[in-house]
Amino acid sequence: MLGVKEKVAKTAKRVTLVSAGAMCCIVGAGFLTVSGWLALVPIVGPATTAVILAGIYLGVGLILLAVSGTETEKTHQQQAELNKPQAQSDAPPIMQAFLFGMQAGASADKRRH
Repeated sequence: MLGVKEKVAKTAKRVTLVSAGAMCCIVGAGFLTVSGWLALVPIVGPATTAVILAGIYLGVGLILLAVSGTETEKTHQQQAELNKPQAQSDAPPIMQAFLFGMQAGASADKRRH
């Protein structure tokens, strides 16, 4: 088991990487927006270009909101399934350990899909 210092260091590293990745994505989205604007203005005009770019950002934002809402519901259902009390059996301890491993593998596979 990791100590508190190791957990804090691991979490800080993860937060740093996620923050750096998010900042790179934001800068990249800014450059992509400007280049899209410069490419579309001569073709369709500034007003239509603004509508196109706004529609793209609105669509992506709505998709992300929809995905985040469904993940929360699935996570709560999976937590409820994991917290169900397990039935006691009269099987030998080695068989109980095998069955426990099989259940853990099945629940891990459900969480992945």
